[in-house]
Amino acid sequence: MIHKEQRIKLKKVLAHNYTKGVLKILKEKKITNRRGTPYGSSMIRNVFNGLNQNEAIEDAIMELFIQTQEDIKETVEERNRILEI
Repeated sequence: MIHKEQRIKLKKVLAHNYTKGVLKILKEKKITNRRGTPYGSSMIRNVFNGLNQNEAIEDAIMELFIQTQEDIKETVEERNRILEI
């Protein structure tokens, strides 16, 4: 379960459009619900907000968080290189 303190840090990095990224990760890993259909955005939001528990979705959220942090770091490094800082 994603706790309040974790959610605050996750939101700072992921902002508001995280569901698309999580859906993409789940699709790549072929993770579906019990009926074999892809999870919906509302389920992802519910897990993110602590209303539901789902380990696969929580793992995908964390994976997206790590990817986003790496992308931000690369962007900052590239900007600093261009600006010769």
